[in-house]
Amino acid sequence: MSEKRLTVSKIIEHLGLDWFVLLIGKPAFEDTLLPYPSTLSEIRERFDGLRDKEKLNDALEYCTGLLEREEKRSDKVESKAFTLIGITGIATAFITGFAGLLLDGGKINSAWVLIPSAVLYVLVVISLMWTIFLAVKVVTIGDYWFTYPSANDILKLSTASLNYVRRERAASLFYSLAQNCRVVNRKATFLGGAQLWFRNSIVLLLIVSLLLAMCAFLMPAPVSGVVTPTVGPSATVQPTTAHIDTPQSTSTPTVVVPTKTSTSIPSTTVQSSPTMMATRAP
Repeated sequence: MSEKRLTVSKIIEHLGLDWFVLLIGKPAFEDTLLPYPSTLSEIRERFDGLRDKEKLNDALEYCTGLLEREEKRSDKVESKAFTLIGITGIATAFITGFAGLLLDGGKINSAWVLIPSAVLYVLVVISLMWTIFLAVKVVTIGDYWFTYPSANDILKLSTASLNYVRRERAASLFYSLAQNCRVVNRKATFLGGAQLWFRNSIVLLLIVSLLLAMCAFLMPAPVSGVVTPTVGPSATVQPTTAHIDTPQSTSTPTVVVPTKTSTSIPSTTVQSSPTMMATRAP
């Protein structure tokens, strides 16, 4: 592998992008080889040389302690996964406040800030969803099978010697230890991926916060204490129009005689002068 490809592979692994191979059905990692035999036939062959009673008792006690240690390690990994799921839920509720801010275009009046913030917000949501997905893989019931010594081993006491039964029990404990160690390592690897993507979510969320903070700092603040004059309809002057009505009856014509009257004109309105009506009797 060339140096450039190796560098790109390290960057992809550091960012956690290699976990997306799960979407196409491929395993995200390979099980590591154990530094001791993991098949039951090999373990029985190794334990075949134990003939001393004290050695067999010590082997039984030691293998039982190792098996219990793997069970405790599995409980710790699952506890951390549940804690991470809870923290991710709180972070998801926290970032929902940014949704209202981004949807309100009046609060962010610059497209150079609004578009990158929206893109980063989508990346944060995807990162948190992927964190929850990997954390759930740790505690999924049915995906992992733990191995324990068979209860039928005790029935062999009636047909086999005590030392043979103890050797078989020690071999079964060691085999269970190897299988459970592989299962717990798989859980721990998924937990590491979930923690990696939770870190990515926090980093993206901080970038969004800094971007919005810079936008708020660089935006011009409104000037306070300045009264803006407003022009409103305070006084209107409506012109008056003189109308001469022609009566329908021709027998009594009406003559309108305007008279000069002295009227005081207010400063705001102009009123028309009164008129005198003179009529001729028939």
